[in-house]
Amino acid sequence: MRKLVYVLGAMAMAMATLPAAAEELTKVRFIHEWRFEGHVAPYLVALDKGYYKDEGLDVSIDPGTGSVDGINRIASGSYDIGQMDLNALIKYRDAADAVPIKAVLVTYNIPPFSILTIKKHGIAEPKDLEGKVLGAPAADAAYSHWPIFAKLNDIDTSTVTVENVGFPVRETLLAQGQVDAVTAFISNKLAVKAAGVPDDQIVGMMMSEYGVDLFGSAVMASPSFMAEHPEAVAGFVRATIRGFRDAINDPEGAMDSVMKHNPIAKRDIELERLKLVAEECYFTDDVRENGFGHVDAGRLSRSIDQLEETFSFTNKPQASDIYTGDFLPAKNERMIQ
Repeated sequence: MRKLVYVLGAMAMAMATLPAAAEELTKVRFIHEWRFEGHVAPYLVALDKGYYKDEGLDVSIDPGTGSVDGINRIASGSYDIGQMDLNALIKYRDAADAVPIKAVLVTYNIPPFSILTIKKHGIAEPKDLEGKVLGAPAADAAYSHWPIFAKLNDIDTSTVTVENVGFPVRETLLAQGQVDAVTAFISNKLAVKAAGVPDDQIVGMMMSEYGVDLFGSAVMASPSFMAEHPEAVAGFVRATIRGFRDAINDPEGAMDSVMKHNPIAKRDIELERLKLVAEECYFTDDVRENGFGHVDAGRLSRSIDQLEETFSFTNKPQASDIYTGDFLPAKNERMIQ
């Protein structure tokens, strides 16, 4: 009888500790800049494999509707952490009353901003855009950097007709020949292909290859969350890097997570998207040499200067206002083959 009482007591104590253990997990509300497509796989893999939980985090991941809206949601306190365009953050921080959000992990070492066209339009170099019709959604991140691209490549913009087109029809209009080129992310090549253009006829000019020396998107956190939960931020960064490592080493397996969180996605298209973005933006020569998330302070400063070509700063932020490497793990933990 005494043994039974002891066993029952031990079971009761164990059950009593379960809620406490659950409470030890730090809740993290994360928002991504866009819907769950192939390039979002690293975060979904980290979630599904329990990497965030391993770091003591209870993470929720929501899709977003763009970087400007996402940054405002982090600033308002609706979310603790998010992935947004670093250049949008630089512009946001220019406001005198801006919440001092900082990036803690740059995921896009090279931004996906590009000009997409079709070979039959005869656009092989930036200058070839002169005299052409360029389709560009007004809110497109790539289009926001068109003036920098045009200036660096001596494009006479007075000869370029820019048409404001909607996101849903951008690639279709290009495929139909109603515009000669469009501003877009490099991954939108897949949408042009889906609109009926053979892959070998699609031309993608990455702006980074023509002088636009910007970073792309980055994980960023609210200042209050960084101050109150620094270990949670560091843990989130570590777990996310694990997710990126897994997604690039096993892209097929990563698609299981994408399909789980976005059942209407087309697996083959999203797999191709992940591979394309990983090759062009995530795992660059710089990343292979210096580790995932590496940021050269000089380059970041130059990128802020470059944005000034088309954005009138009133309270121009410094690189240290925009990014901190305090939450990165050691270089050897960030190397990805």
